[in-house]
Amino acid sequence: MKRLLALILTLPTTTQLVAQQLCLAEGSPTSLRIATVPEANPNAPDTRVLTNVEFLPIEMTGRTLAHEFDASRPRRLQRDGLWRIELPDGGRILRYRRDGGQHWGFLHVARDGATRVVVERPGLGNTDPFLDRVAVAEDARHGAVGLVTGGLVTFRLDGQNYASTGRADRLAAPPSHFVEEASAMVGPTHVFYVTGNDRIHRCALADAAVPVDVTPPLQVGARLKDQLAMSRDGTVVVFLYGPQRVQRLYRVGVAGASMVLPPPASKYEEPDYLPEEPGEPAMLLSDDGSRLFYIDSAVRDELWMLDIQGALPPLQVTGDAVFEPYIGVHILPKFQGTNLMIAIGDPGRMDWFRAQLAPAGGTVDNLTGTGSTMTPYPAGTLDPTAAAVSGNEAFVIERVGISAQLRRLDLVSGGSSIVGWGPTLTVARASSVAGAADLLVRTASGDALRHGATGAVLGSTPAGIALTPPVQGVVAATWVHLSSGVGMVGFYFRDGTSVPGLVTVGPPRIVMTAADGIVLQQGNQVRYFAVGTDVVLQRPNAAVRRLLSGAGA
Repeated sequence: MKRLLALILTLPTTTQLVAQQLCLAEGSPTSLRIATVPEANPNAPDTRVLTNVEFLPIEMTGRTLAHEFDASRPRRLQRDGLWRIELPDGGRILRYRRDGGQHWGFLHVARDGATRVVVERPGLGNTDPFLDRVAVAEDARHGAVGLVTGGLVTFRLDGQNYASTGRADRLAAPPSHFVEEASAMVGPTHVFYVTGNDRIHRCALADAAVPVDVTPPLQVGARLKDQLAMSRDGTVVVFLYGPQRVQRLYRVGVAGASMVLPPPASKYEEPDYLPEEPGEPAMLLSDDGSRLFYIDSAVRDELWMLDIQGALPPLQVTGDAVFEPYIGVHILPKFQGTNLMIAIGDPGRMDWFRAQLAPAGGTVDNLTGTGSTMTPYPAGTLDPTAAAVSGNEAFVIERVGISAQLRRLDLVSGGSSIVGWGPTLTVARASSVAGAADLLVRTASGDALRHGATGAVLGSTPAGIALTPPVQGVVAATWVHLSSGVGMVGFYFRDGTSVPGLVTVGPPRIVMTAADGIVLQQGNQVRYFAVGTDVVLQRPNAAVRRLLSGAGA
């Protein structure tokens, strides 16, 4: 550890210890005390945040399978038995009830460890007053949640309060608005939501802003589907409106009215978000909202790509001239800029394709070519199940009989290669408070750490020696261990330098803080390291002790 601290000392620090906190949850699972201690002096008296707390599962709107592997956006994860929404800035949101259900709320633990309640309401006869999922902006600065009794609450995740309430939250939509629980979507400046009477509303996140009804003109027998597709920049949403099976696609931005899109009325598919739906988007906007991927299922599933502005002709991705008829199954769609990357084929028999629009007509290129590189494309031979993106590369797990292989797919050039295989193949994303989170790839031949931004191999182990998903600050760490449970904490830098740490029996909890500190927890003992500091936290006895702040917490 001394060698590690000496190496850290030679690096420029990313933050200062001033105002940095460590957040701890201590007690029993149903009665926790939440407190913070200053990171500069972790044995100083703590500051109580909440008492008699029980953490609850949490769900978020707009969640897809791809979210789990994308650390650059809010994602729902489980760490140390706790479900939370992990934020790309290194913070997180946890859902709780306290005092036996008298109060329910959401706790925000910021990147620097600052911890506060961002919204809390009394229980409804000891039952949850909130709808069962929360919306979180991609920039991690705002959230929103509907109320069972009507209304929508927005809350701030930037550490500031609304002037009108003196708190982090305010009632943005009135109790007369009964919000559809899956509908709320938050961008950097506005929240969009659908109410039970088939109306869509837009409300600015600014204090005192009021909702604006942006529903298209009334149609007899029309319904408004509650799942919205939002661009990653939060400026555009697309939704379905009209009579059942003959609906139209509409777009609405942060200003102006809803506008109908060119495709004619048909049976279009909703986005299909988790947890009720498969989480393989059937409606997806590019990051800037300029392209829309959607599915027309009036006759059979046909995949389309549309220029929202109408400057380029639409592309029927699965048109008969492109694919052999009846091939419309897809998985893991992703926009890379304005190009769509997607696996298409029959179930378990797919290839990877890139679709792009052009003035003379769009094109669909087969990137893997296991079926054919010539149109009309037949079904391929690949069976993808999951994908994690690092920079311009995707690492895709594909089933092969009872085993699996890992494909490295270049999202720019379209080139691909197999970089791992085995019956135990898995991919896990790191937790990070500094830089793109690395990937852990586990195969039968050993584990490998890949750079979060480039995909380059940072280190690997032979078969029989396993790694845990790394945690990252100024330095990264993983537990290098045998199946017997004996292992060593290993630290590494992005230049390939590695340093051995403590030997442990059983997995330690390793946490990196935004102030370049390192926390190791073995059982109930918590030890904190930083330049010039090596201290065991003197905490009261507790059946449960969890660190809630920092990468890996």
